[in-house]
Amino acid sequence: MGKISDFEGSTSVFHSTYFQELLLEKAKVHYGKNNPKEVVEEYFLKQLIERNQKTNHIQSFQYFIELCKAIRFKINQKD
Repeated sequence: MGKISDFEGSTSVFHSTYFQELLLEKAKVHYGKNNPKEVVEEYFLKQLIERNQKTNHIQSFQYFIELCKAIRFKINQKD
């Protein structure tokens, strides 16, 4: 996702701002890089994974989850 044309900051700043506003509007969660609070909780990750499975949005996130599963599998094989 790119940034909107009238946004004066960088693309990464746009994404950060967008994420903060989205969390505040949809989940009433205040997020900041120095104080991530709820977004580092297990329930939040589980909800993201569930949404990804239902909608197939954010394909790069799906690749990340598959990588994590593969790593977990390999670690468990060594035990």
